[in-house]
Amino acid sequence: MFSAEFLRRIPEASKKRVLIIAMTNRIDAIDPAVLRRGRFDHVIEVSMPNADEVRALLYSLCSGLPMSDDVDISRLAEKLAGHPLSDAAFVVKEAGRLSVMSGHEVIDSECINSAYEVLLPRTKSEHHRIGFYEG
Repeated sequence: MFSAEFLRRIPEASKKRVLIIAMTNRIDAIDPAVLRRGRFDHVIEVSMPNADEVRALLYSLCSGLPMSDDVDISRLAEKLAGHPLSDAAFVVKEAGRLSVMSGHEVIDSECINSAYEVLLPRTKSEHHRIGFYEG
């Protein structure tokens, strides 16, 4: 339903010189008619970050935080490569929360690992599920 309305409005937007920019992280869920040639002048794919990109973000996120010497940022970056950068930010924030809840004064590798566990791959049905979790 949405796709039909969107496609119907593209020529109207073009006549009015409206620039349409679209973004998704679920390109597999887009109606193929929307992606047909002529709908958009350019399609730019931004892939998931590699370990070096994640490492750079992790160093930035962790700077100024009390980190234990046992935390291996490079190892964590390798584990998070291919995940959205928001997952890296989540792991750091969650590890900080877990550290405080445990009464630690620094974020240690145990807190980092526990935070990462939340991101472990889910079953296929959970991964594509839309809506609220009722557990």
